[in-house]
Amino acid sequence: YPKHIFFIVGNEFCERFSYYGMRSVLLLYLRDYLHWDDDTSTSVYHAFTVLAYLFPLLGAIVADSYWGKYKTIIYLSIVYVFGHIVKTIGSIPYVPSQVAHAVLSMFGLFFIAVGTGGIKPCVSSFGGDQFKPGQSYIRKQFFSLFYFAINAGSLISTFVTPIFRADVDCYPNETAPEFDQCFALAFGVPGALMVVALILFIAGTRWYTIYPPEGSIITKFCMCIYTACRNRWNTPKQERNKEHWLEYADSPPKLIRDTKYVLRVLVLYIPLPFFWALFDQQGSRWTLQAIQTNGYLGSLLIKPDQVEVLNPLLIVTLIPLFEATLYPFLRYFNIPFPPLRRMTVGLILAGCSFIAAAILQIEIDKTLTPLPKSFEFGVRFINSAPCNVTFTPSNTALPPIPVGPDQVRVVHPSIEQLLYIKLAVSTNTIYFYHHTASAEFTYLTCNGDVRSISTTGAKEQVLEFVIFGNQDVHLLMQCHVPSATIEAYNKATIGNDTSTEGSGGGGDVALYSTQLYLDVGGVYSIVYDGLGAGYTNLDLNPNTVNVAWMIPQFLIITVGEVFLSVTGLEFSYTQAPPSMKSVLTSIWLFTVSLGNIIVLIIAEAKGIEKQSDEFFLFAGLIFVAALLFIFLAYRYIPVDENEFKEEILEEERK
Repeated sequence: YPKHIFFIVGNEFCERFSYYGMRSVLLLYLRDYLHWDDDTSTSVYHAFTVLAYLFPLLGAIVADSYWGKYKTIIYLSIVYVFGHIVKTIGSIPYVPSQVAHAVLSMFGLFFIAVGTGGIKPCVSSFGGDQFKPGQSYIRKQFFSLFYFAINAGSLISTFVTPIFRADVDCYPNETAPEFDQCFALAFGVPGALMVVALILFIAGTRWYTIYPPEGSIITKFCMCIYTACRNRWNTPKQERNKEHWLEYADSPPKLIRDTKYVLRVLVLYIPLPFFWALFDQQGSRWTLQAIQTNGYLGSLLIKPDQVEVLNPLLIVTLIPLFEATLYPFLRYFNIPFPPLRRMTVGLILAGCSFIAAAILQIEIDKTLTPLPKSFEFGVRFINSAPCNVTFTPSNTALPPIPVGPDQVRVVHPSIEQLLYIKLAVSTNTIYFYHHTASAEFTYLTCNGDVRSISTTGAKEQVLEFVIFGNQDVHLLMQCHVPSATIEAYNKATIGNDTSTEGSGGGGDVALYSTQLYLDVGGVYSIVYDGLGAGYTNLDLNPNTVNVAWMIPQFLIITVGEVFLSVTGLEFSYTQAPPSMKSVLTSIWLFTVSLGNIIVLIIAEAKGIEKQSDEFFLFAGLIFVAALLFIFLAYRYIPVDENEFKEEILEEERK
């Protein structure tokens, strides 16, 4: 038994830990650290995935035509490590410029995509090269072990890396917001694992069986198609008498025959990008959805970027479970469930998972705090006076805004509605005027101010207010009481810590004590009036929908993955000659890239306001793709599994 294959298996485990660990926290890094919006973060996340699944084509060509598999793995692993180093440096808060963070991160992601994509088609086949003729049984064991290493690396890293991000205090003496999360450690640990992967692979060099490059079958496949199209185009119509257009190619007859088989299979691949468009949103849109849920399962807190762990956990559970129960059950009762039918069910299940996600999003949206729309601004009125206050806008389009004692009201007027407000207080009369240099508010900022009005011989009154807007807000307040009239103010801009008081009032400041239950996602204000009284207010609603409600959508799409992804590639291998396996694998990975391009286009279009509507859109797209696949599968005539039996035996002898 070739013991040195464990260097290759260890390399794959560490590399998958490195890739999935980095990717699990990537979206939150783009959103929370680089402060990009949800759509931009989603687009960058999927653009990275596009490159990671596009470079396997180039990696396979380079390995088969120039460097060979061993050197390709070594060289591109070094590029991979370099990308991790650049990415980690870009996430260190001490790097002075936000632009530097973004530039370093993008370069790091590009090098990581080159590295992981380039070695992807090489490692498993290089492991297969280590077995001698007659070892086909233990070679199958190796591929099972190799697949287990992939899922184990993904499972562990997806669970552990978010803990490095959120629970490790890397900067104990720093209080700025950029130090709240330790993305440098969350990216650094996967980078260190990639270094270990490279060391493990190099350590087995003296025992490896290394074959020189023999030319890329992918290049030959592409040239066969190219010369066939060119020659047929250059042939006059009256002389085009060959049965199939590929027969015009300048290629050996066997390659032409093999290319025909591959093209028949590739027709079935046309709808597959839509499956990957949905599947890969587990790390983007579904992570953003998890942020809006309550992550507590009892006393265990599930972080938003940890929910992805459900996929590899379910994969390693469902594959052997189906092999031991579902498929034997169907065979026992003679219920046909051939590969093409499984793939159809996989597409439909992916759409069902997004319907489940959309329904969950609708329930989440019901609990969210309403925020100003793009054409609105927000005004929050906080009344800590012991009397009722009515805010009466001079603009008759806006109704009066009553605010009781110790209450908060938030309104969202349109930016076209300049807000002049008069305050009427039950015991005194206070006038409050809000005017700006411009009638329009173009974006939302949050500023706060507190004003106290003290009067001689009258009860102390306190008014607190918070105004949202991008203009300077000037205030004029007058207080009329029976015993005195105080005109205080010509003060100033919201955000300055200023207050103006009349004469009298005061005394010792009393302490204020309150108890408040804080829930996940909620934002609370504790208002203290400086006179021994106060109250609490809920500013943003907590997340009341539990993260456990996301389990059904993960379960459904993972079952779909088992039926489509695992079945699809195995079925493809039975429908084409063994020499074309690398072509099929590369094009299969290319469909993943195309799927992520679909997500990128829809995210960047930003034409859908509600996330639930976007989920329904993707569900509709994949149902259309499923109908197309049913049509193509109905017309497809499968090749007998024994068609390539002799060629498979010849490959094994080689």
